[in-house]
This record gives sequence, structure tokens and C-alpha cells, in this order.
Amino acid sequence: MSKLIAGIARANVTPPAGMIMSGYASRKTPAEGVHDELHTVALYLTNGETEAALITTDVIGINAEGTTRVREACEIAAGVPAGNVLVAFSHTHGGPQTDLRRSDSVDELKRAYGTILVHKMAGALSEAKHNAAPVRMGYSRRDCFFAMNRRERREDGVVILGVNPDGPTARFTDVIRLDRLDTGNPMGLIFSYASHGTTMGGDNLLYTADYPGPTKSFVERQFPTAVSSFMAGCSGDINPYPRSEFKHVERHGRELGCAVTQAAMDIADKDMLEDVRIATARHEFKFPLEEMPSLDEARERLKEAQAAAEKEIAKAQESGGDKPVDEKKVLNWLTERTLRGTEALVKMLESGKADWGIPAETQALAIGDCAIVGMPGEIFVNIGKAVAEKSPFARTIAISHANGAVGYVPTADQVPLGGYEVKMARASKYGIFIASESDQVLINSALTALQECHDALQF
Repeated sequence: MSKLIAGIARANVTPPAGMIMSGYASRKTPAEGVHDELHTVALYLTNGETEAALITTDVIGINAEGTTRVREACEIAAGVPAGNVLVAFSHTHGGPQTDLRRSDSVDELKRAYGTILVHKMAGALSEAKHNAAPVRMGYSRRDCFFAMNRRERREDGVVILGVNPDGPTARFTDVIRLDRLDTGNPMGLIFSYASHGTTMGGDNLLYTADYPGPTKSFVERQFPTAVSSFMAGCSGDINPYPRSEFKHVERHGRELGCAVTQAAMDIADKDMLEDVRIATARHEFKFPLEEMPSLDEARERLKEAQAAAEKEIAKAQESGGDKPVDEKKVLNWLTERTLRGTEALVKMLESGKADWGIPAETQALAIGDCAIVGMPGEIFVNIGKAVAEKSPFARTIAISHANGAVGYVPTADQVPLGGYEVKMARASKYGIFIASESDQVLINSALTALQECHDALQF
């Protein structure tokens, strides 16, 4: 018999005012204050044989290098093997820019905050392990309806960021409840929901966890002995609705909080399990890229990108008068991304050393017959649905913004339609987008990790 042992702890990761916020490229003014605090929550799990952890944090996300740094810090602080730590993010657009690269190119404030963030996450895991106790677990699901597909197709066929009531969504929350065996009280409530953390827009200059913040607060008022943890479902094409005011943040938080609370209360005592084994598995893969251009084609693309950048810089100089122009700040994010990508493309082709693909990983964490599978980037909702439907587990929670931030991963059927997620922010390398079949590559990788966990548990 495998007794499940768990611990959960949180730490405040709210940065000082003055940092540039993340999520909206048009927002150049630093944060002016705090609307609600940002937190990291660490869940520690063991059955006496395997140790694993789930870290969830109220920031927009980090890249693969940052994930490695967090995992290494967790192993040092808590002794949990780095490869058994699943690192996930809420993807709030009300937090600071995060860059956990070990690089001198990162500005001093961002570098200092990144270091603190890493150690806060690792420290929370250390505390969770220290406080761990035997538990039993249960699972439930409840509907919640404020998620809205945002890929609105106009009459002329152009797809914009808007409201698409007929588009796919995942309007439910999956909830895992962990109760202490000694007291019977809830210790942790782990829940997911598939919607961007974008209730507030780019005009907001106050730090906020967006709707997951008031959701967690609501849930913890109902279960005062528990710490709650939010996982972002696959929501690359999903926004909360309505948006743009803090009253909507609170409304969404209450709505989701009610759903989580009801789901937790729905779990009957007979369905709470003590004999629970755990398993983790990671699967590394590469997102394929669209067709490689010739060196001449790449050089021509670079000329076009340089011309576009020079035009924006000249316009900024003209409007700025005698003031010096910081090229990094005046360039449109897409212009800068295209320029850096094409520069790297030409360099790569000139070297003759082609590295054609984006390295990534999926990671599964199985708790009995319930599995969480994390995928990197902004994943379209139907990808998460496909993974859950084909999973070997009875219950599968597919989450995004986990173990890296590659960009948007759309479903193949959406690529021909274009739109922001496809034509501007799709995952790319060297300025070349991932291929349309990347959705199936990601699905297959997630299923591989899930199957490895399932085999390890010998169901």
C-alpha cells in the first residue's frame, strides 16, 4: 500500500513598483503600484518512492533556460530531483517582465527580481516538504462560463482579437483536493481553468494576478485550512469576458471560486483515496519549422527587416527632437522580433550548421488515476482537449505555460485563417514560424509522457 504524502506552501513574489509590466507590448510605462499581491505556490508529493513537485506562479511565464534554473534551485533547496519538478505559470498580464537568463544583458532590476523569484519558488517547495503529511486525494469538475474564444472572424474573413461565441472553449474547472489524514481538514486545492489572464488591459499599471488571484482568495475563505493553486489550462485562443475593469476581475474570481468550491464539496468521502502512487515523466521533442529559405532569400529578408527598423527609429528621432533615442524601446515588438530572427537566420545559414526546430518538452505528473500534463507556450484550447481525450488516464488536466514559453501553438485548422496568434505571435525561430503540423507533434509528445507515467504505475 502506497501512502500519499503531500505538503503545500506559498510565498509572496510581488515586485517593487517601477518594473516594466508584461503581456502588452504597447505598455512602456513602469508599474505604479499593487492592486493585489502575486504569489508562488509549491506542492510537494511523495509516496515514499518517488518525490515530485508542482510549482505555480503568478507571472506571465519563463523560457526553458529559466525553467532549468528554477528546477536546479528546487533540487538544492528541497532535495526533489530537478527532472521531477513541473514549473507552471498563471500567465497574468498584470505582472512584471520576467527574464531568468544568467546574462549581463538583462537589466539590473529585472535580474535582481529574477533571482529573488527563483529562490522564492525553491523556498516555497522547501517549506512544503518540511510541512508534508499523509493525505488522501479526490478529483472533481464543475462548469464555469466566463471563458470566451477570442478569434473573431469579420465579414471580410479577417481574424481579429475579439469575441467569438461560437468558437471552441473549455468552460470547466478541474479540481484536485488533498485532505490531511490526521485532522481530516483540506490541505490543498489544485485547480485549472482555460482562459488568458487578460481581464485587465494594457492601460493598467497596477500589479495584479488577474482573475486567479481573487479565485484563490475566495476558495481559501471557504476552506481556511487549505492553500489553493491555480494552473492555466490551454487558452491560447481564449480570453475572459467581459474585460477591462477590476470589477470584472473580481466577478470572474467569484465565479470561478464558486465553481472550485462546489467541485471540492462534490467529492464524496468514499471517493477520497489514500492508496495513491505517483509518477513523473518528461518527453523532449522539437517543434518543426516551416520550409528553410535559401541564404539569398534570408539575406533579402534581413534587408527588409533592417529597413523597417530604420524607418521606425527615424520616426522616433524626428518626433523626439534632440533627445537621444533608445532603439530597444522605440522599435515595435514585432519589428524587433523579426529583425533579431532574420539576423540569426542569416548567421545560421552562413555557418552551414542548421538547427531547424525549436527544442521543447512536455511533462506529466500522475497522482493515482489523475494526471496533470504540462505543455510549453500558449496552446490552443482544442490541443488540450485532444490530449485529455486520448490520454490513458481516467482524468487528465492539460495545462499550458509550463516548463518554457515558446510562443503560440495553434491548431492546424486555424493556421490558414491567420490572425494575431498565427501571423504575429506564433512560436518561431530565426523568424520562421513553426509548421502547421506542430499541434499534432505537441499532442503526441504529451501523450508519450502520459503513457510513460501510466506504464510506471502499472494500471
